[in-house]
Amino acid sequence: MMGTEQSRALVRRYFDSLTARDWDTFAAVLADDVVYEMPQSRERITGKERYVRFNQEYPGEWELALTRLVADGATAAASISFVMDGEHQVGLAFFELADGLVAQVTDFWPEPNEPPPGREHLVERLPGRLDHFGPGR
Repeated sequence: MMGTEQSRALVRRYFDSLTARDWDTFAAVLADDVVYEMPQSRERITGKERYVRFNQEYPGEWELALTRLVADGATAAASISFVMDGEHQVGLAFFELADGLVAQVTDFWPEPNEPPPGREHLVERLPGRLDHFGPGR
């Protein structure tokens, strides 16, 4: 079982490598079968390769900053400052950690949204309405 400091360090490495666009280090903190979900756009990405590629191909000019991190064993939560093409958003990310790796990430953003075109090859659309949190609701 992971201790709180190990969890905190893992999630910091996740954000540091993502912010630096250090894709090798980013991939190294992810479980092979990592699951990434964005409930507002009803998207799920399964697998390390797809998740790394999703971030590599993310369109536009973006900056990301970790603003708060709370960790407790195999779980962590973070608030994120995200700037894309000059527009600022605050997001929340929830992490499930296993065997020293990030096993699941759920990102919540301020508003429900339709995903931009061009990433259909990486994501699965979840059923449900865009104006409710969580799949199938």
